[in-house]
Amino acid sequence: MSTQAKEVLEKYWDKEIPIDLIKLATALGAEVKADPNLATSGEFNCTNDGPLIQYNNTESKVRQRFTIAHEIGHYVLGHGGAYRDSPNEFSLANHDPLEIAANRFAAELLMPEEVLSLLIFKKGIKRYS
Repeated sequence: MSTQAKEVLEKYWDKEIPIDLIKLATALGAEVKADPNLATSGEFNCTNDGPLIQYNNTESKVRQRFTIAHEIGHYVLGHGGAYRDSPNEFSLANHDPLEIAANRFAAELLMPEEVLSLLIFKKGIKRYS
């Protein structure tokens, strides 16, 4: 797990599933706003009022959650404040190291290792090959 995602979870996660990403982002000092008119999946900006994460709330709930987690990644990883992420930014074909890092951060934030380990190894969930 990325050190940054793990640190965020250790400091701000209330251990509830699913993780409340808006609550987590707010605890980190970022404002989160839904915008149905956003031309992209999400954006991260540094404004005069502080960090701002916007997401397109007309997309599927799963996409919205990943987008918010991805934008939190841009913020926590210190990528600056000018990211506008189209759906292509989340693709495996994207080779931009900053986008890859934000995607990895988002995945690790949404699927904490301790929860996955508990579900797989302690709860006896069958693994399929």
